[in-house]
Amino acid sequence: MKILLCNVSQKYQTDAHDYVGLFYLAGALEKSGFQPLVFHGKPEKLLDEIKKNQPAAIGFSGDFDNVQLITELTLKIKKESDLPVIVGGPQSLGLKQQFLEKSQVDYILRGEGEESLPELLKVILKGEGELDKIKGLVYLKDGRVIETAAPAVIEDLDDLPLPAYHTSLHKNHHYGKLIFTGRGCPYQCAYCAPSPGKQKVRLRSIPLVLAEIKLNLKNNPNLNYLIIMDDTFTLNRERIEEFCRGMTEIRKERDLVWYCECHVGRMKDWMDILPTMIAAGLIRLQIGIESGDQQVIDQYNKHVKVTDIIEFVNYAADCGLTQIATNFIVGGPVEEAGATVKLIQTLIDKAPGVIDIITGFLRAYPGTQIRENPQKFDLQLHDESGFLSGDDYPFVTPKAKSQDQIMKDRQQLNKVIRQGMQKKIKNHELKQEAVMKQFKAALKYGIRSRWFEEISANPRAYEYYYVIYLNEGQAFTETLDFTRDYPQRTFELWRTMTFTEGFPKLDGMALSPLEYELLLRCAGKRSLNEIETELYGLFGGPYQNQMEFHGKLVDILYQFNFKYWLTHFMV
Repeated sequence: MKILLCNVSQKYQTDAHDYVGLFYLAGALEKSGFQPLVFHGKPEKLLDEIKKNQPAAIGFSGDFDNVQLITELTLKIKKESDLPVIVGGPQSLGLKQQFLEKSQVDYILRGEGEESLPELLKVILKGEGELDKIKGLVYLKDGRVIETAAPAVIEDLDDLPLPAYHTSLHKNHHYGKLIFTGRGCPYQCAYCAPSPGKQKVRLRSIPLVLAEIKLNLKNNPNLNYLIIMDDTFTLNRERIEEFCRGMTEIRKERDLVWYCECHVGRMKDWMDILPTMIAAGLIRLQIGIESGDQQVIDQYNKHVKVTDIIEFVNYAADCGLTQIATNFIVGGPVEEAGATVKLIQTLIDKAPGVIDIITGFLRAYPGTQIRENPQKFDLQLHDESGFLSGDDYPFVTPKAKSQDQIMKDRQQLNKVIRQGMQKKIKNHELKQEAVMKQFKAALKYGIRSRWFEEISANPRAYEYYYVIYLNEGQAFTETLDFTRDYPQRTFELWRTMTFTEGFPKLDGMALSPLEYELLLRCAGKRSLNEIETELYGLFGGPYQNQMEFHGKLVDILYQFNFKYWLTHFMV
């Protein structure tokens, strides 16, 4: 029997988007004798796939953004057929009788579905077993809602089949980028979406994880970046070391870098493992911060200190980590004035070119402390249906602030972040090594950090660093070798130079005749010595001697380099 497993979203910008959870479910269904098919793409294509494949049942993964979309699709499906429709996923905890009645969805299945979904399908498609014995099930019977026992927690993850990527309907899509090495999280952050069994940490054996990675590499020749999806990959030092040993061996045969999340409060006592992780391919590390106010961090129940975060970021940057990703929540409990701005500025100063900061609105997911008891945090909820928000509009605010004020707060915070980054770029306060790592991450592995985006927003800086990245030029050092250094512009003059005011201007700067003639000669075709000799003949008159002129020329060259106009190469 064909079973169509779906994840749909209007946000997908391509025909398919990685969604590894469905493929774990597909593996479990295959093991139970079903024929799973996985669709994870644009919703307008789903109905055609249903007609084409004629499945016996359809399963949707529901999240905060797509529940209304699932409702609309199910109503269309029910007009054409009587196919059973099942909804699981992280949002299933918040779906109840009203959703079942409105959407005509037949079943809500909560918790981990690798065991419960095959059991449910056997009941409704084969008549084997009883509905009431399936844990985590919600359905309507004679107009009233039935909820069975709490979902079961899968104890041994090693018993689960590997993701069944061959069941994908997206035949031109390559897989293997996403991977889980465990499930569960021992922390209970007030804003984090709970799920049955989430507090119970269960870990896969590292040899099995490495075997899955090797299989993914074999099946996907373009795979070069691995995203570890675990909430708490860094709980256990010995396990990280075992993983790093395995990744080191894999990287001898294939250039593969990876990402994981990290809880600073847990890892701060043994953060000396970071160099080992970086050497094994760690390129991007996500840490949770959320606020610069320690009292708010404590309200969120994050179990971390601001001082530990600063120390960790500083150490990770010094170790040479390419990217440290983090997020600040806007619209949470009222903070001490300026606390978050101060921390952001500190982190940018400690890890320029490395710390990758974004912002987001606070979400009140079903089952969270904030959703269940907003008064405890002095918060108010708006638009609990989520119909007005695609994470672009807040539906949680402090009681003292409106939604419009929270939007303004986020705009201001992003302005602080951008201005801090642009200042570092403009003033050449980024280490070249850090910038080159951002270029490599973006252009080789497709990992575009905010630093890369901000450098790209500065055309001169981007062109300058791109030349250096391609090894077609280098930055000026403290001393120039006039006999061997060949200066070259980082841009095309005709695109950038203006003469509308009767004299040459570049990036708003009026050029003197000497500066203009120097820039003309910086085409990478002559040495500085040759250029100096020619320019001294043209402009040397006002100077006491060539040594004085030489000093002036060096000053101009360094000014041009500072403005990202010039690099040089040696012959």
